[in-house]
Amino acid sequence: MTEIEIKLQVPASARAALAQEIKARSPDNLRTQRLQAVYFDTPSRLLASEDMALRLRREGRNWVQTLKAGKGQDSISREEDNIRLPDRSAAEPALDISRHLRSPAGRRLQVLLQRAAGESLQRRFATDVRRQSQIQRTRRGFVELCLDEGMIQSDSRQLGVRELEIESIKGSPLAVLEAAAGYIKRYQLWIDLRSKAQRGHMLFEDRAFASPAKAGLIRLDASANIDEALLAIFSDCRRQVMQNASQIAAEEGHGPEHVHQIRVGLRRLRTAMKLFGQRLEAIAHWDAQARSLATELGTSRDRDVLAESLWPRLREIDAPLIELPSPTDLKSPRDLIREKQCQLWFLEWLEHDMKLDLDRANSDHALGQLPAQDVLLEVLHRWHRKCRKMSAHFGQLSVDERHDLRKRMKRLRYGVEFVRSLLQEKRLEHFLQVMADAQDALGEYNDLHVAHALYKSHSAHHPQAWFAVGWLAAQSDYAADRCVKVLQDFAKVQAPWRKKDLPRNETNPEVTALGA
Repeated sequence: MTEIEIKLQVPASARAALAQEIKARSPDNLRTQRLQAVYFDTPSRLLASEDMALRLRREGRNWVQTLKAGKGQDSISREEDNIRLPDRSAAEPALDISRHLRSPAGRRLQVLLQRAAGESLQRRFATDVRRQSQIQRTRRGFVELCLDEGMIQSDSRQLGVRELEIESIKGSPLAVLEAAAGYIKRYQLWIDLRSKAQRGHMLFEDRAFASPAKAGLIRLDASANIDEALLAIFSDCRRQVMQNASQIAAEEGHGPEHVHQIRVGLRRLRTAMKLFGQRLEAIAHWDAQARSLATELGTSRDRDVLAESLWPRLREIDAPLIELPSPTDLKSPRDLIREKQCQLWFLEWLEHDMKLDLDRANSDHALGQLPAQDVLLEVLHRWHRKCRKMSAHFGQLSVDERHDLRKRMKRLRYGVEFVRSLLQEKRLEHFLQVMADAQDALGEYNDLHVAHALYKSHSAHHPQAWFAVGWLAAQSDYAADRCVKVLQDFAKVQAPWRKKDLPRNETNPEVTALGA
């Protein structure tokens, strides 16, 4: 069966009021259970690496063996196979994967374990949770609300659990998102894509947090239409953004790379929106939301860059002022992600992609039915020509034009990576290497220019900053000279597609509506 469920983390301040609301919906139907589970994996984390989870759970007096596998493109659905065991004793029954062989997930697990000959399943961690559950009716269907409180345990280490799971029972899967929106608005809950199993594996391995989620390889079929390509690209952008957002918002904390990768995901989303142009008119306002969030998160990221790369260099030359004071009104990345507006936008994104997936078979949108390969390569061809032209004349560009070129280059790179599966790998690798060199040079130039402006803005109250201002101006000039040389190479490199790959009619009005 397919489980459709979203999980929301509950702040301690909202716990009592939320529990009371769930109980008050129908006091006679409130169900309270103690759930005690043990999770299994191989020493090499074979199941976790395949996004699978295997557990034995005691539910009251009953034991249930469950196998979960993979997340769908919508991030909230996954395959689940539950086997209720006849043993009602308190003793933990033996694990037996053959119980799942009637399910696709069970057969995949069997193949995985056969390939990993010699590796056996072992206990990794346990959970002990008190669950209060209730059925809620929404306009779109029925959902089950499950308020879980308890612990994840591994040896002497523990992680707290305080979360609201909302699972589709009957009706449209969109009912899950409808219910979630209400609780986010009332109680400031936030979405968490990390499962208890993922958190448990981190605890077992004594890791503070999950690895940052990076861009994935998007596999597009040569016969795919625009809507199919759009769904695949949006899904990967959303995965990158929301997985990193889940860790940033978490009580356990996060690292600088999570902030960097969520900003990459937001830029990839904005690139996709420009790539698909008028096909996305209904959500055009997302561009401003993504830009605003990335900018606010960038304030924190900029200081990380200063600390990692610039401040050590200033120390080497004994600069009189090295570390700049932190802004007093700076919001933390965690607070930014937990904000109601941000969380509701994430729900809107999930709903958009779920609707696109549900409706694409019956879609009659003219742009949506165009062949993706022809259209997207033509758009990228236009972007590439513009970047080559600007690169060839970098020395004559103004500061603003140089910044614009840097943004265009990022957009082109993300766009090319979106369609990577449609291109010849050998030709693509050379193009991406030359482009990476160009982006590195532009990135260094931009970082120095931003730092120069930042130190100059502090010079009125901190005269010692003038030393760094002068040094950064000189370094910016050197970086600009490097950009001129590297961008000449980019201006000469061939595109990773061939002319015969491009559609013959480049003036197709439907195509020019894309790639604004």
